[in-house]
Amino acid sequence: MFAREPQRGPVPLARASRFRWGRWFRCRSVWDDGATGPRPTGLAHDKARTRELRAVHQVLQALQEALPNLWSRCSSADSGARQEKKVKHPTEEEVEEALTAAAAALQVECPYRRLPQIFAPQEGLEILSSMIDRPPKYQEKYLAQEWSILAKVWALAPNLGPRSGGLAVVDIGAGNGSLALLAGLLLGGHAVLIDHTLPPEPMRVEARLPEQYRDRILRVTGDVGDLDASREIEPILEKHGIRQVVVIAKHLCGTGTDLALKLLRRWCSNGTRVEVLGAVIATCCMHKINTSEEKEVFADIHSSDSYLRKLTGDKDGLLSLLSVCTRCVAWRTTAGAEASRITEKQIRVAEMFEDLLQQPRLKILQHLFPSATEVAFVPFKQSPQNRCLLAGSELGVRRALATGDAGAGAAGEVLAALASARDSLLAVNGTALDLRPHGMVSTRFDYDGT
Repeated sequence: MFAREPQRGPVPLARASRFRWGRWFRCRSVWDDGATGPRPTGLAHDKARTRELRAVHQVLQALQEALPNLWSRCSSADSGARQEKKVKHPTEEEVEEALTAAAAALQVECPYRRLPQIFAPQEGLEILSSMIDRPPKYQEKYLAQEWSILAKVWALAPNLGPRSGGLAVVDIGAGNGSLALLAGLLLGGHAVLIDHTLPPEPMRVEARLPEQYRDRILRVTGDVGDLDASREIEPILEKHGIRQVVVIAKHLCGTGTDLALKLLRRWCSNGTRVEVLGAVIATCCMHKINTSEEKEVFADIHSSDSYLRKLTGDKDGLLSLLSVCTRCVAWRTTAGAEASRITEKQIRVAEMFEDLLQQPRLKILQHLFPSATEVAFVPFKQSPQNRCLLAGSELGVRRALATGDAGAGAAGEVLAALASARDSLLAVNGTALDLRPHGMVSTRFDYDGT
């Protein structure tokens, strides 16, 4: 009586049992809804992506329930119709209508698809690769990301001519320190590495540097959520004559970005003896905000944000909204995976929710600096996590945006600065810095530890 879906490979007994009983009850509830005509078979559902369409529909219904005020103008008759549709298969037209309405309700300044694509000049990759030696697959994955961030950091820093050492890059969540090291070399300044734990010794960049560069690497170990910049960062900067900094943070998962912004907000708002010139923050993994603890952290940091308060009214409303949106944002970043069934509508939902989560982050930077914006800093194929927040002086941000234009003067200038940094490094070290993690094997990067 019921069409059976084609089996794809062996199914464990427990899972098979749940599948058969669950599908029987779903079919019964659908047949009992009073509709007439033949039901789609499992194969027809597969081709129509019914499951994916229903997932989008359910998320949009949950969004409506979390933010009822946004639909308060709808008539009771319309509300009744929507409630009745919950038990039926949604149509493409119904889902499209709901998605369009949700996008209008959650409207942000610049949605993901309209972000300017600010990639660093391609010629810089060859220069940068001649400065550091790492496993080829690692270079292939990360070098373009690092170079794009470096170009923007360079643009936010002032043109001081020959560097006096009074400038530093402060990397929150620095890990092994490669990115901050490269930024320090490019700017002729220090690299301040902040992380909650020290990486294993083979992963630390300072152990691989010639003596002339080693004292330019400074580490601060502590949880970013608890650090007090005035007590734990500024004394170190002053000790080394550092008067200006650019803050960076690359791909801090979950609320790592929000905790970094919280630290930056406290640092700038409490009065600082060191000038914070700007920030370059590449965001990552917003689906990890889905745990109770992470949602509480996000809500506490952004509870006063005007955009979120307009949507949710209070913290409880914000927590409800986070429960809906954070479970879906991975749809965009996993859409390119092998055998992915993610549809275009799911991608649009994920982009919409990412936009929502980025908005209060951008607002913090706009409050702290004269200019702040968001860009795509690498192509999607280089990294699906390609959203990046920029902040600094108006001139600095304009220069950062211009580094993505091959014909602009800023692009040529940053290439010249990188080539100069390479020449200085090779003059001291004689060859590229060996940053391979000796003794640590990685199948992911096809590295045998040598």
